[in-house]
Amino acid sequence: MPQLTITAPDGKQGTLELTKPLVTIGRAHNNDLVLNHSRVSRLHAVVKTASDGSSFVSDCGSTNGVLVNERRISGDERLASGDHITIGDFDLRFEQVEKSSLQIARTQISTTLDQMLRGHKDTDALKFTAELPGRLVDAGSTLRLKKLERENRLLNVLYDAGRALHSRLSVDDIAAQVLELAFRIEGVERGFMMLFDGNGGVERQTEVRYRRPHSENEDQGAEQQIGFILSRAVLERMREEREPILITDVSADERFAGSESMRVSGLRSAMCAPLLAQDRLAGLLYVDNLRAPSAFTEEELNIFAVVATQAAAAIDNAMAHGRLAKQAVERSALERFLAPEVVEMVAANPSEIRLGGVNQKVSILFADIRGFTTLSEDMAPEVIVELLNEFFTRASEVIFQHGGTLDKYLGDGVMALFGAPISKGDDALNAVRAALAIQKMLAELASDMSPGKWPELRVGVGVNTGIVTAGNIGSPKRIDYTVVGDAVNVASRMCASAKPGQVMISKSTAEEVKGAFRLRRLRPLKVKGRSRALSVYSVAGIEIL
Repeated sequence: MPQLTITAPDGKQGTLELTKPLVTIGRAHNNDLVLNHSRVSRLHAVVKTASDGSSFVSDCGSTNGVLVNERRISGDERLASGDHITIGDFDLRFEQVEKSSLQIARTQISTTLDQMLRGHKDTDALKFTAELPGRLVDAGSTLRLKKLERENRLLNVLYDAGRALHSRLSVDDIAAQVLELAFRIEGVERGFMMLFDGNGGVERQTEVRYRRPHSENEDQGAEQQIGFILSRAVLERMREEREPILITDVSADERFAGSESMRVSGLRSAMCAPLLAQDRLAGLLYVDNLRAPSAFTEEELNIFAVVATQAAAAIDNAMAHGRLAKQAVERSALERFLAPEVVEMVAANPSEIRLGGVNQKVSILFADIRGFTTLSEDMAPEVIVELLNEFFTRASEVIFQHGGTLDKYLGDGVMALFGAPISKGDDALNAVRAALAIQKMLAELASDMSPGKWPELRVGVGVNTGIVTAGNIGSPKRIDYTVVGDAVNVASRMCASAKPGQVMISKSTAEEVKGAFRLRRLRPLKVKGRSRALSVYSVAGIEIL
């Protein structure tokens, strides 16, 4: 027979035989094993014994957790003889022992064990019996068949909850499954689940479900009944105490004597349990009975609370899965436009991303294939696409290697940003290095291709540094992260003026790179929209080390 040897923080010990299929452990006095200590939750854990004799321990959403052999558990943990369960400051040693001539009768075991562990000397409730030939005499009352059947039914609910809920990745599926499980508790007639947002307000509530088919009028009035089913008094009590609530008779319950909505609702008995996810009240689970007082027992409340705890864990898991899936999609989108190290910076410090239209200094790079329209006149459409894809792929890799952001493809050219959405501190230097690397990449592209497959490509590049407005720009149906401003227009016109194979940079960019490259001053560039010509430079393909 399985048993627990409990050692209190002060060294006192007691033994509890696990004769029931479900043993509840916690601080509340309605538990089978009462551990009255501040580090123990009201319903802290349960130990379940299956029909094959195997035993499991489960955490019921406790604050301080359950440890098995000094390892914190998350779901059902199978127990082996000799395992140590830690709950608060109590050590519970699990053992499988053979039936002996002595057996503990368990009429008041939880209260008595609590008294022993707290130093009380009154242990009269612990009675021993002797094993006589052919039969075992029990000093406690014999369990009735109906009680065994009821306990077995509740245990099955608990087992099925663990199996059914943790495989669900939809909050709606979890809510539907939880209510199906709740209806297997005798006396439950209707119920619903309510979820709270991060501020404690009601985020959503499932449709009220009924065990029995109800009339068309009841169905049409379901929405109106919701306000009567859960009164503000119950809701506020749940938010404040975060503990399961058992209402055996609304008319006689002093806790809700001032609740007019509960008085006129017509319900007699109810159970309400918190959905606790990582110490956060994520919502509540509610069921009731409109006709019978005392429809639910403390034991049924414990099972109901455990199901709610498992539901909260399943909901938290589903939401975490949804967040991870969303992050994966967002990361995949980022990787299309940002350098890998920039993606890592964005993922690690999302608060540093300045979105929504802010002014910041960036270096803008435009690179455009010269004479591509003429080159493509004698090329088949599929060859043109293949050539452009190869150019864009290699150009994007160069941009990413130098910490840039791919803004967009422009026909036969590309636009890249250095310094947005996150600045690396040497953005202008990286932009010029990327421009030179693009020119070098074209030579490598030509050598990699078989002779005559593609015409030789020549590219002009323009780089300008200045203040732009960066942010999400577009329509509600499609938005793009980009930059706008005069500095962008200047970079574009510089690129258009650059000769094939040339990298042209502005005076502002030249000042940023601080003599890192060999520069040749060009004739001032006259651009549309500017009254004065721009001071521009050509970058030699040599970086001064």
